[in-house]
Amino acid sequence: MAVSLLSFSTMTAVDTFFVGHMGPAALAGIALGSTATFTLICFGFGLLRSMNITISQAVGAGQKRQVLAYIGAGLVVAVGLGLVLAFVGQFLALLLPALTSSAESGHHAATYARIRVLGAPVQLAAIALDAARCGTGDSRSPMTAVLTANAANVALVALFSLGFDAGIGGVAAATVLAQAVEVLVLARKQKQEGFGLRAWTMTDLRVLLRMGMPLGIERFFDVGAFGLMVALTARMGDLELAAYQIAHQAMLFGFMPAMAIGDATTVLIGQATGAGRLRTVPRVQRAALAASFSYVSLAAIAYLTLGSPIASQFSSDPAVITRATQLMHIGALVVAALPFYTIGQSTLRAIGDVRAASLITVLASWGCTPLLAALFGIVLGLGARGGYIGIVTEIAFASLAFWVRIRGRDGSAWSRNLRRFRSELRRVQQDRPVATDPIAVEARA
Repeated sequence: MAVSLLSFSTMTAVDTFFVGHMGPAALAGIALGSTATFTLICFGFGLLRSMNITISQAVGAGQKRQVLAYIGAGLVVAVGLGLVLAFVGQFLALLLPALTSSAESGHHAATYARIRVLGAPVQLAAIALDAARCGTGDSRSPMTAVLTANAANVALVALFSLGFDAGIGGVAAATVLAQAVEVLVLARKQKQEGFGLRAWTMTDLRVLLRMGMPLGIERFFDVGAFGLMVALTARMGDLELAAYQIAHQAMLFGFMPAMAIGDATTVLIGQATGAGRLRTVPRVQRAALAASFSYVSLAAIAYLTLGSPIASQFSSDPAVITRATQLMHIGALVVAALPFYTIGQSTLRAIGDVRAASLITVLASWGCTPLLAALFGIVLGLGARGGYIGIVTEIAFASLAFWVRIRGRDGSAWSRNLRRFRSELRRVQQDRPVATDPIAVEARA
């Protein structure tokens, strides 16, 4: 899972690398365009991540037919929601030039977002198939798929930007095509077990929405706060936004593996609780914290010592390199605090305390990141550094709240929440209609 997410980060980093030679305005444009696209699609990302919870619970309980039904419901939601977002995104792209400090960066942002958002159905289908494979314990197939997609992305971006001289639009189109490659590889693997398109019922859809809506809303508002911070940075000038884009791409290589460990925590705790092995939960937490701290320590050291050489790979502008290096130094604090954040959040989700995890995430993001970005970045003149100060504060505050919620006063709050969640799932299962022949046929297939 870590390799998969690292490769996902590489895809956007490749875009940034090839755009870097076009100047700060192009870098600023791709920063705003990619943030706007992700903000629009992130609700679907959060919604479909609930498949990790429902599928892993069903796997732990030995309910193979139920696994297939959840996969089918997830794919229907992914494609349907993706088509809606692809349409809405065309209008969102028209608004982006108003947020930039120059007409050139605004044009680049609109062009990149308009094309990237057309890939929303493909992106969400990939998320659904990824969750289907990981929820059943197969994390190798998503890794293979995303590595294949990244290889295709490098070749296509180079062809479109250098061979065809297609500019920002060509880079965006190449990335969408590479994401389609990922879906094809995942679909080929999932075909062996079935897509569940005839197995799902309205009950399965309701379970997915009940679990996923809080995650989707949380992700939308969390990323929305981050997007507002980027919009504020855009008003500070192309130099600040270009530096942010470089630092952000470098930071993803510290963020993504820690997030992958969090996702693995959700799956493992979900499988353990579905099988009734509650003593496994604290063991998974300890192992996840140890693994996460091992990685982020190395990442933090790299940001502190290699910030300037990393930044110089994306830009030759001395001012951009200097500011990006400063941002990576602050980013070292961000990744150092990340294990408590990701493992705490994942634990609450896995035991069914999704609403509490979502509420804490949203309050921390909106109460810290954009406000401190405005205060330190604009009022005190620190530029993009103000946004990174806000991110550090957000992660520290949310981490504390997650673990207070998990432990409670007597240290066993998680077990009470888990028992309540499992009783709710049993009530949902009792409402399920009797399986029809098509469902049984596809389950056997």
